[in-house]
Amino acid sequence: MKKLIILILVITWIFLPVQMANANVLLKSEDVASMEINRTSGGTRTFSESDGIEEFVIRKVIEWINTASSVKEATELDIKKTPIAVLKIKMKNGDVAIVEPAYDCHVQNQTKFCTLSDGDVILTRNNDKIRLKSVELFDWLLTGWKHESTTPPQDTKEMMINDILMLLLGPEIDKAVCDYYSEYLTKTPLVYPYQVEIVNVDRIGGFRTFHFIITLETTPVVGPHISVGKDRLTFEISPTIIPGQIKLKKFEHLETHELPPNWQDIIKKRAP
Repeated sequence: MKKLIILILVITWIFLPVQMANANVLLKSEDVASMEINRTSGGTRTFSESDGIEEFVIRKVIEWINTASSVKEATELDIKKTPIAVLKIKMKNGDVAIVEPAYDCHVQNQTKFCTLSDGDVILTRNNDKIRLKSVELFDWLLTGWKHESTTPPQDTKEMMINDILMLLLGPEIDKAVCDYYSEYLTKTPLVYPYQVEIVNVDRIGGFRTFHFIITLETTPVVGPHISVGKDRLTFEISPTIIPGQIKLKKFEHLETHELPPNWQDIIKKRAP
């Protein structure tokens, strides 16, 4: 009963609106020691994995790289042209990956002209170049890095209440995800509280009744946060539900994400 009371208090405090084809994993954020960004027009900045706030920026950039779509256009760089920005990603094993804005070049009257290709970047690692489409990363290379905050984000009551709710619902979410993916994967995906979003909350029976329907969306992951899909879960919460006061009403599998080649062996069969 105590658990139900906490859940009810949490849900009734939620006032904010609840709105809400991956590429192979090219880099792993946990393998990154630091990032250094340099602009030819001036300005440089370093982000270190040993700093909690800067480590979050590293994870964000690596996520952009891993979720970017590949582009078939030429990946060669004009050796006579200095890139407008260069991001050096230094790995813990000593390797260095480089990300630069991509250029489109053409020849006119025997003169070569190159212009920035909006939204495209070139990733260079181990002498291999890959052209990727990521508007977020492209914009970040040009100006976004300058605006990264060096102070922790402010916590809010709504954020804390949301996190409490995710922790309380966590066991039921884990069970539902485990039951579904056990048919398709040999490894059980994990669901982290920050990867759960509230889609909708309804109070059944009118004001101050203690009967709720809550709908969530989650992105289960395996290994180094490799997403396996996206799912929507609907729970009923009520003091009349025994045991636990929580019941899974509906599980919807929304998306199946392609796993990298080195994770294909965990697939039993393809999810629909």
